[in-house]
Amino acid sequence: MKKIFYLFLSVCMMLLSCACFPCVSVSAADTNLIKNGDFSRRMNDWHTWTSGDATFEYQSKGGVNDSGCMLITNKNPVAASVFQYVNLEKGKSYLLSMDVRYENVSMEGPGVTLGSTMYDAAGNNIGESVGASRYGSTSEWTTMTMIIKIDNENCANVNAGPRLWFSTGKVWVDNISLRLMDMSDVKSQTFEMALSDTPNKFTTDALGVEWDPKLLLPCNIEKGVTEEDLNFMKERLDVLGVQAVRMMIMPEWFEPQNDNDDPLSFDANGFKLESNDIKTTLAYLKVCHELGIKVTLTWWGAAAGSWLAFPNCNDWVSAPNNKDEIAENISWFIQYVKNELKYDCIYNVILMNEPSYAFHVEGGAVDFPYYVECYKAIRARLDADGLEDIRLVGSDDAQSSGWYMQSYDALKDVCDAFNSHTYQWVYDTPYLDTMVQEFVSTRTQYGQDKPFFLGEFGDGSSVGAYYATSVETYGRGLYVAAGAVNAFKAGASGLSYWGLHDVYYYINDQGGDNGGLMETGLIGYKTDGAWRFRPSYYAWGMMCNYIPFGSEIYNVTGDNGNIIDTVAVKTPEGKWSILAVNRSGVEQTVKISAAAIGVPMNEYLFSEATLPTDGSMIASSAVSVPADGVYTVTLPAWSFKVLSDIHEVPPVAPEDTETDSTPESSPADDPEVTEPISENDTADTSEPSVSSEPDESVSQPQETVSGTDVVSADAEGGCASVVSGGLLVSGVVALLTIVLRRKKREA
Repeated sequence: MKKIFYLFLSVCMMLLSCACFPCVSVSAADTNLIKNGDFSRRMNDWHTWTSGDATFEYQSKGGVNDSGCMLITNKNPVAASVFQYVNLEKGKSYLLSMDVRYENVSMEGPGVTLGSTMYDAAGNNIGESVGASRYGSTSEWTTMTMIIKIDNENCANVNAGPRLWFSTGKVWVDNISLRLMDMSDVKSQTFEMALSDTPNKFTTDALGVEWDPKLLLPCNIEKGVTEEDLNFMKERLDVLGVQAVRMMIMPEWFEPQNDNDDPLSFDANGFKLESNDIKTTLAYLKVCHELGIKVTLTWWGAAAGSWLAFPNCNDWVSAPNNKDEIAENISWFIQYVKNELKYDCIYNVILMNEPSYAFHVEGGAVDFPYYVECYKAIRARLDADGLEDIRLVGSDDAQSSGWYMQSYDALKDVCDAFNSHTYQWVYDTPYLDTMVQEFVSTRTQYGQDKPFFLGEFGDGSSVGAYYATSVETYGRGLYVAAGAVNAFKAGASGLSYWGLHDVYYYINDQGGDNGGLMETGLIGYKTDGAWRFRPSYYAWGMMCNYIPFGSEIYNVTGDNGNIIDTVAVKTPEGKWSILAVNRSGVEQTVKISAAAIGVPMNEYLFSEATLPTDGSMIASSAVSVPADGVYTVTLPAWSFKVLSDIHEVPPVAPEDTETDSTPESSPADDPEVTEPISENDTADTSEPSVSSEPDESVSQPQETVSGTDVVSADAEGGCASVVSGGLLVSGVVALLTIVLRRKKREA
């Protein structure tokens, strides 16, 4: 109630202070719409407001490079803002940014943030928003950003600026800017960038997919799914190069009632392995064990009404009502999998999916201190039972920086890594690189001593939890590549895409949440006996295949025009991959200075013109040869390219030193070729080209729907067959490809 009262006071005070709104007119995209953003004219043009006793102080030498700045101090958790009024265009988006450093910012409220409020012509507040939050202390200046989108037709004015919002502490602000995000006039150009000398702190980890154990449940069997479809997905995991899967599990699936009243002692008769859920889970774990895939098991919580749930939790899932019992439940299952089944794939354990809003105790409250107690109990139990090698992963928050930071502070000595979820943007979001890097760096800079990854990752087209409107589009594929590259640039160690394939979690003939069909996968649901490969399947396969587990991450720095995303990785074996994404509608060229690599590399191009149709990975289309340590990379409109020497690079004649990356024809014309053949494999007569003409036919990605390529399962022979526009590739060939890949991995 106190916060609501403060917000009401905020609106009232703002309205009283602005009977007449001063305006800043919109001009070119490179024009700062904020006046005196560097405080060179002290406090001129700035307004301040507080709901309590906050203070605002101009400092002549406290800013960046000892320039002028503004200091906001809150001794109590009140609202405090510094702002200007701007007149912005309807339907446009703007980037608000500032440089900040802060000291002892508490976590009661949103902390250090950027904010904006929209007003109609009569001065009524018609919408308020805040950006990402920062807490704690930092002596280094850092940049914070947020997007202001004018999507209300009644908007006449906006106030915008920094806030110290219902949190105590101090914050110094400088270099405040507001610029139109206009990418409509992007031209073809050449960008010069360079490979960093040193890698990021953490190597790659958890590059994979969500794979919840649902495929063999009755709701899918009734739709025609068989065990052969599980074998098919096993093949797809291998071809995609997936290194890790995140998998849900519920305690009552194998402990339907408490085994006994002593959480420190197992009663084996109390654990049952008869439910369809646990049988499917064990089948999935067998697949992961056989493929060498690392599994993150996420205990989703306790089902409402079950023995381990709190009463009246106000949701379908509850926090566990006893920390020692959930620790026993987790330990028993992992011991069974490791000791009885001899599966060594369980790598991470997470307690509760998105606990930032779902860790409900009795009455529906979210109890953070109890969350911490549960994690400590789980760690102690795993260690006591000889499971010290199982990593605990914390936070798992739903885009909540506050929950992440609290979790890191409380659990950094308990958890081995931390993660957050995000579903915020789409492929053509202006300044997508800035947005993704802001989200990730907020966390990696705060939790510098532990790896951080995106535990759930998708785009912002979601409709509810079970459907995304972009799922069939080429643009979604481009987005996952761009999002992943920028996450790595900001210090992330990995990502887990939601999810591997469409699957029914339940069947609701009335529709419900998409009828129970999770329709967000890399592979579309089996229809008429066939699964469909979506564009995102090929993009994510390129990420997984060319960023192996344990690779060092190197930034590629320089002017990118906010449209080119680049990063490089060095594998544990000393091989390299460079990844580059062009998020513009015209061809771009990037010259990357990378003398530390300096060897010819295969080129793999993800574009609308080069997508295979059979589920094989995109084949190499050219060889890139550096000139004096510089790689010249040509990127068609809306495309993603990987340069890599992970697989053998064909020899290049000395005179062939200039390359053009676009293939003469789509690799899909030869679906049996999935990658250059290494010296350990059977030779193939097809070789990548060294030079070819650019493809001018690439169109806007949102126009494309990939819904005609299908794969069917042979019910008699059990082998997968590929069907694409009348082309049939036998299951024998598909199986041979898997065997060759397996032998290469073993080698």
